[in-house]
Amino acid sequence: MKLSGTLAEKGIHAFDAEPHTSQGHDIPRIWLIVADREHAILFRKTGLGLERIADAKTGHSKGKHDDGKGTGFHGYDPKTAHKHHGDGDFVQKMAAWLDTAEREHVFDRLVLVAAPRTLGDFREALSKNVFARVAAEVDKDLMKLPETQIKDHLKDIIWF
Repeated sequence: MKLSGTLAEKGIHAFDAEPHTSQGHDIPRIWLIVADREHAILFRKTGLGLERIADAKTGHSKGKHDDGKGTGFHGYDPKTAHKHHGDGDFVQKMAAWLDTAEREHVFDRLVLVAAPRTLGDFREALSKNVFARVAAEVDKDLMKLPETQIKDHLKDIIWF
């Protein structure tokens, strides 16, 4: 899994210096994961709305396969298609990364947004501790939308 964005640049504790209380009340650190089987966008809820904090991707490009000689080709290869579609490898790696983040106490609540099948894969892959922090699940595939439309969809759902 390849991670980019603020969390990749500054590390998993990038937001630790920010206050976690306001007027004596705890401010929950809420992360939102919008994902499909090969890519995820991580947001965090701030006082100003949603902030994109990372992108996670699989180690391969969709539609490009290695022929074993170091060169790639484009197109469908039935021998390798099952390795990249439906194997849940990305979801497993994402779940392992979230487990590390949970053990490091960098988020309090988690919202998962994915197509129903991918959401089910996440349910199976998440550790008990991470799953206990899931505050909401949204069974919609928003990954093909621009970021502004993703945020608009999430605003209607994430009001806490």
